Amino acid sequence: MLELIEPHLTGDAVAIADREGELSYRELGRRSAALARVLLNAGLRPDEPVVIHAHLSRWAVLGMLAVLRAGGRYVAIDAAFPIRRQQDVAQASGARLALIEPDMIVSLIGPERRFDMSRTDPVDEPPPATGARLAYTCFTSGTTGTPKPVTVSRAALAWSTSARLAYYPTPVTGFLLCSSISFDSSVAGIYWTLASGGTLVIPSQRPSDLAALARFAAEHRPSHLLMVPSLYGLALRNGLAEAFAFLDTVIVAGETCPPALVGAHYAMLPDALLYNEYGPTECTVWSTVHRCVPQDARAARVPIGRPIPGARVEVAEPGEDGVGELVISGPGLAEGIGDAYRTGDLVSLRSDGELLFHGRADHQLKLSGARVERAEIEHAMATFPGVLDAAVGVTRAAAGAPRLKGYLVTEQDRIDRRALRAHLLDRLPIVAVPATFQRLDALPRLPNGKIDYTALDDG
Repeated sequence: MLELIEPHLTGDAVAIADREGELSYRELGRRSAALARVLLNAGLRPDEPVVIHAHLSRWAVLGMLAVLRAGGRYVAIDAAFPIRRQQDVAQASGARLALIEPDMIVSLIGPERRFDMSRTDPVDEPPPATGARLAYTCFTSGTTGTPKPVTVSRAALAWSTSARLAYYPTPVTGFLLCSSISFDSSVAGIYWTLASGGTLVIPSQRPSDLAALARFAAEHRPSHLLMVPSLYGLALRNGLAEAFAFLDTVIVAGETCPPALVGAHYAMLPDALLYNEYGPTECTVWSTVHRCVPQDARAARVPIGRPIPGARVEVAEPGEDGVGELVISGPGLAEGIGDAYRTGDLVSLRSDGELLFHGRADHQLKLSGARVERAEIEHAMATFPGVLDAAVGVTRAAAGAPRLKGYLVTEQDRIDRRALRAHLLDRLPIVAVPATFQRLDALPRLPNGKIDYTALDDG
């Protein structure tokens, strides 16, 4: 992995632009080398976990690169996450060493030795080669529940990054980073950019800070952006298209991409290419991709595309409707997966070979015998005039069918619920129409920008 980045670490080009200013590749190389030596002097062993405790910032990127150069594998803990979640991951990581962002208030339980990343003088000599095999471990259980570790090798990370370099036609000159460091979506932007010699543009500690996003996009004119679809739609509705005018490539990933978002994108940013990526954490960020076209705005589903270079996919045990479980194999599989990964996601093959996503096998709602995906209901609500954003909460009683509640962000304070219900009945089975609706000023979101369903369910 490092062989893709090391050639850039002696240059004067800007590697990172954030709230603290600009950091050159030369300084990134010198500071990460110094931190790597700190870890080696502390007895770091090859592939040993090291916690990086930081916000989305230059310090997070410095820490990641330092751990990789020292031969360790990093565990990134976003300081914007709930404190309980931070502590759970720190303890589950088993790390005895941690690299800490300056002025960190929260002290993690677990690591025996913590090093402030600002208290090390840069050095010119790179650290020695270590022969390490692993790159990082991230935890996929969300903000609650028992953390589930997924460990990715350096070879898988190098393959995933090289696939980006091969697939996307335009080199990254600037990447607007809007992903939490605790989620693997950040991996896409960080290593793709550093391997390209481009600039990582980090507007804020919070991916959903649209005001900072607009300022930094207008100032630094990035070429590439990756966001979850719901956050990208929110950005467009809040007038960020002008700030995004210099984008060449927009990628949405991590959630179902609604057809309406494709229409909004090409209406506001007709010169920017839009891609819909799909990939489980267990397969190193991405496995399939679809280049969106304006016609997708009129389709029932936006495809998740075809396998990226090197990946292989199979639709296992398809039913009469052609829908089956997606199984992925190839060089991106995480440690301990085996030869193939059963995703738990339901897909079908379109006549042209593109994959269509039908939701999670274990997340579909069984409503009076009919199976309905939550995203299908949300898309139907979002097409009602005056609705800016929509989500569905689920109350699961001890017996009987789940009870649905619709949450709406609207242009006006009031909405015609009778007309909304009629609108939904034209598009959904009657059992899939929410029993009640509630207007919100904004949908609750996780630090990565995704909708926080734990705040809506059983509410």
